Amino acid sequence: MTYRPTVRYSTVYQKYVDAVFKATTLDRNQIIRLALFVAAHSPEYINILKKYKIGDVSLPHPDWGLDEEDCWKKSSYIPKTKPSYGKNQKTQHQQIKIVNQGGIKFVVD
Repeated sequence: MTYRPTVRYSTVYQKYVDAVFKATTLDRNQIIRLALFVAAHSPEYINILKKYKIGDVSLPHPDWGLDEEDCWKKSSYIPKTKPSYGKNQKTQHQQIKIVNQGGIKFVVD
């Protein structure tokens, strides 16, 4: 299923999208999808979102990686699935960096 929002933006954005459209082989929808695709991984975008974050609700992480170009190129795309682990399977360990700033110290093995 494809989500088709109506996007309303000022003429500043319209002029930019039109200029990119004329300078590339991308259609306007691809240009907007590309902007969102990259923004979700952008530290600048995330920092701006943090200023408007609601209380203790965590920000979402994108379901796509920056290597999944088809995500923005195609209107219907299913992201690469991340491995799911059952009860009897080994879990994948991810290293977590915790900075000691005084107070409580956590050690994760």
